Amino acid sequence: MTSEILLDTASEVVQRSVGLRLDPAQRHRLDYWLHHTAKQRGVPDQTIVEEIAAEGPALQACLDELTVQETSFFRDPAQLAAFRRDVVPTLHSPLTVWSAGCAWGHEPYSIAMVLAESGIADWQVVASDISSRALRQAASGRYEERQLTGLGETERSRYLRKVGDQWEIVPELRSKVTVLRHNLIRDPALAQAAGAEVVFCRNVLIYFDRHDVLAALERIATTMDPRGWVFLGYSESLWQVTERFHLVRVGTAFAYRQPDPAMAAPAAGVLPLADHSNRSRGTSKRTEAPVQPAAGLAAGRGSRARAATHAEARGGSRSSVPAGAGLGSAHAPSTPSRPPAESAPSQWPALAAAANQGGGDPSIAALLAEGEAGLQSGDAAAAVAALRKVAYLDPDHAIAHFQLGLAFELLGESRQARRAFSVARAALRRSSAAAEVALEGYQIGELIRMIDHRLTRTPEP
Repeated sequence: MTSEILLDTASEVVQRSVGLRLDPAQRHRLDYWLHHTAKQRGVPDQTIVEEIAAEGPALQACLDELTVQETSFFRDPAQLAAFRRDVVPTLHSPLTVWSAGCAWGHEPYSIAMVLAESGIADWQVVASDISSRALRQAASGRYEERQLTGLGETERSRYLRKVGDQWEIVPELRSKVTVLRHNLIRDPALAQAAGAEVVFCRNVLIYFDRHDVLAALERIATTMDPRGWVFLGYSESLWQVTERFHLVRVGTAFAYRQPDPAMAAPAAGVLPLADHSNRSRGTSKRTEAPVQPAAGLAAGRGSRARAATHAEARGGSRSSVPAGAGLGSAHAPSTPSRPPAESAPSQWPALAAAANQGGGDPSIAALLAEGEAGLQSGDAAAAVAALRKVAYLDPDHAIAHFQLGLAFELLGESRQARRAFSVARAALRRSSAAAEVALEGYQIGELIRMIDHRLTRTPEP
């Protein structure tokens, strides 16, 4: 296959041009693509690498191959439900929503379906990505039957029509979505998204290093309405990354907002929340409940609340969930989605035990909830103590090991973090069935990529 020197060169160009830092799986795909492309064209591998370095068409073809386009309609139901119920009523015409990293278009069209039913007269969705392949499909609005996961019968009958053996977004909705190429790291601010009141940038930042994350966030912040909302992926957290955005709870989900410039600068490592409720543009009287800063998966997920939302969407309730459901949360229908912000640390074990009333292994479920509470509050030491006990009780609990790695990261223990991530990865190789249950419908590949990404960026001791 391609030599390590050529792979390193191509990888550096990709990171420099779009901020994509390759994990081992992506590096393997790059190796295969380089060698296969060179063989097809009858040229040495070096020729393809030189074309990539020149940032010509070969670079774009390379990006199309490397960028992850796994997606579906209404992929995070809790987040979109919170957007529909808690954010949209505060917005008014003319409205722009920006889907940054739109992949095949499932996300912007899901947003468009919500807005089409909102009663807002004048709105548009701007969808951007760096993959020309993904953008072509997003612009066409055509999908195979297998790509319609997440759509209910109501949305399918209202917003799609059959065209041959494919399904197509109806023209009325498709005309409200503008699809274009944009590089969050290098391109100027996206004029079409200027003043966007809501930005969805899900599962994009996890592939960037800190420098490029800050560059992307700066681009988003200077493009959007300063009073707007930013929704990130469930595995992404800005805690200890930037104070440009502050975490807020939105119904049963989480989002980020820029702080009120009139507020005093926050203390280092703390993300207090600006109260924008008196500045909303609509008539909603909802107030934003302050939450403590969170780390990694514990931050954006709101797992117990998410489980409740899934149950509500199905028209029923869940009497129990398997141990470890929701990436480490025990769940009972009557339990709040997380300990209240004002709860003292000494109350968390009791809250965790109460959360376990829904079922599962009492010890593991309660300890997982206690570990998540520690991550959410920034008490990494408490999280480590609880999650180590889970690892002792169940050595193959991949998600417990992954969260343990997150806790060690917060403590600055890179060696211990790497070991925990490695153990989580090994557990997934042996059996991913338990993790599939805990992820509640999300792709196990996402968790694997997150682990591999952290192993790549964490140097070996």
